[in-house]
Amino acid sequence: MMGFNEGTKFSLRSMRGRIIGFHGFTDKNLYSLGAYYIKIPATKSAMEGSQNTGKGYDHGGDYDGIRKVYVTFDGTSIRNMRVDYDKAGQAECYEYGDKIGTQNEFTVNYPYECIISVGGSYADTQPYGCIVLRSLTFNTSNGRTVGFGKETGTKFLLESQGNAIVGFHGRVGACVDSIGEYYAPFSPYPPPTEKLEGQGGDGGDSWDDGAFLNVKKVYIGQGQFGIVSVKFEYENDSSEVVVGDEHGKTTLLEYEEFELDYPSEYITSVEACQDKVMGAETGVLTMLRFKTNKRTSPPFGLETGFNFVLKKEGHKINGFHGKTSTVLHQIGVHVVPIAE
Repeated sequence: MMGFNEGTKFSLRSMRGRIIGFHGFTDKNLYSLGAYYIKIPATKSAMEGSQNTGKGYDHGGDYDGIRKVYVTFDGTSIRNMRVDYDKAGQAECYEYGDKIGTQNEFTVNYPYECIISVGGSYADTQPYGCIVLRSLTFNTSNGRTVGFGKETGTKFLLESQGNAIVGFHGRVGACVDSIGEYYAPFSPYPPPTEKLEGQGGDGGDSWDDGAFLNVKKVYIGQGQFGIVSVKFEYENDSSEVVVGDEHGKTTLLEYEEFELDYPSEYITSVEACQDKVMGAETGVLTMLRFKTNKRTSPPFGLETGFNFVLKKEGHKINGFHGKTSTVLHQIGVHVVPIAE
C-alpha cells in the first residue's frame, strides 16, 4: 500500500491481461491513472479419455471466460456437451456429440467467477466398444462444485494452479470420448456492491465507511437513552484489517463488542429500534441486533419504539453508513452477493 486508503476506490484490471504500461494526468499531483494491457496466451493441456476414437474438437484458448456449460448424460455416458464462451462481451457457443439423454446446465457467474478445474471418469463402455467419458465435475473460484454422470472407471482431474479454464479440446463420436483444456491467468471481478438506504431518524451528520471484503467486528456504545456511538472493523481485498472511524459521541462506558468467526461467518441482516427520546429532536436508534449465517447476536440497547430490518436475500453485509450527532440517528448498509 502506497498512500492513504481513503476516498473512492477503483481497480485497474483485465481478466486475462498483463499490465505493460500506464497513462494518466498529472501536475503537482497524480489526477488520474490508466493502464495498457496485453492478453496472456493460454496453455493447452493433454487429453483425458480416448486418444484415437471419434473426431477431434478444439475450441482454442482465445476466450475471456466461460458463461455456461451444458452436459447431456444418457444414464451411462456423457453424450453431448455445449459450452458458451465470452469473447470481448459477446457469446460464442460450441456444441458436439449426440444430444441423447438428459441435458443439465451449469451457469458460471461470469465475470465474478471462473471454472478452475474439471474432474471426471472414463471407461471402455458398451455398446460403443471404446473408451468414453462417464462423468464430469466442474469446480469454480467461488468454491462451487457441480457434477454430471456416474463416476466409473479411471478418474482424472484437469487443473493448473493459479489459472482458469478458458477453452476445451478433445475427441467426440456418439459420445464425448475425451476432454482437454486451455488454461490462462484469470482475475474475476469482485461482485458488485449495493448500498441499501439508511433507516431511522433524520437528525445528525451523514457518514459512510464504504464497502469492504467482510465485517470482522462490531463495537456498540450505549448511553442513557439509546445508542450513542458505533465503530466497525473490516477486512479489505488485500486481507488487511481496517478499523473504521468512531461515529457518534465517545461514551464513558466501554464498547460492547460482537466479533464474527471470520471468514466463515458473515452478517446477513441488522435489526434496529427507533424511538423519540428525551433531548432529541428526531428519532434515535435505541437497539441494534445482528444476524449472521450462523447465529443471532444479543440485542445491544433497549427494544422500544418501532423496529426495522436491513437485509437483502442472497447477500451479506460488507459495510455500514448512517447519521450521528451525540447519538446514532440512522443506520444503513452495503451488501454484496454471497459467493458460496
